[in-house]
Amino acid sequence: MGRSAASIQAEITTLETHLQSGDSLVSGVASRGTSLTRAARAGMEARLDSLYQQLGRADGTDPMFPRGVITGLRT
Repeated sequence: MGRSAASIQAEITTLETHLQSGDSLVSGVASRGTSLTRAARAGMEARLDSLYQQLGRADGTDPMFPRGVITGLRT
């Protein structure tokens, strides 16, 4: 079952807010601040691009058209 446009928009808003925050590159800090784990920002941006594409298909602003021609079929 497909997702609603409102659900996709909610996830987009959450991701954009997280990417704009100052701590978006930090995913974890160990005891006493001696270890810092970086988040995969590229992965989050790729997910955001995918969500925008899904939103366009869901609300009709960017419909998906078939590409290609099938040849050689018997009529």
